[in-house]
Amino acid sequence: MEQKIHSKYCIVLSTCPNLETAETIARSLVQEKLAACVNIVPGLTSIYEWQGNIEKSQEH
Repeated sequence: MEQKIHSKYCIVLSTCPNLETAETIARSLVQEKLAACVNIVPGLTSIYEWQGNIEKSQEH
């Protein structure tokens, strides 16, 4: 059963192809006051399905 919670706060998770891109996005979000804090997790491993195959990627 899906339960919807209405709030003015949210957590957004995203991956980036490299650390430079992650830092650029993070700085922009904080500077524009769209985020109070951004965490960058270097060396994140993502496992996902892509075009019928299970893939593994190192991301930031």
